[in-house]
Amino acid sequence: MKSPTCRDPRAVPIVWHMRYALPILFLLAACADIPALDGTLSDAARAAPYPRLLPLGDTPAPITLENSAMDARVAALQRRADALRQINPGALQ
Repeated sequence: MKSPTCRDPRAVPIVWHMRYALPILFLLAACADIPALDGTLSDAARAAPYPRLLPLGDTPAPITLENSAMDARVAALQRRADALRQINPGALQ
């Protein structure tokens, strides 16, 4: 039995044909119709100040909920899920 080599297209069919993928992608990108974005910003948006950036040390603390608040949230979501399960999708059409 002969061992497969890279020259044998039956041994590595995906790799053999992948050499065409990059040139095809470049050709497809060259044919793309890219919209002009120069006139899409209003004058007010151009004049708007940049947003204030916060240093990493000043980030707000993550929101933590008490167990009772989380349990109430889970119960409310379960009630909503049960109500949604009762809806007949065929009746909505």
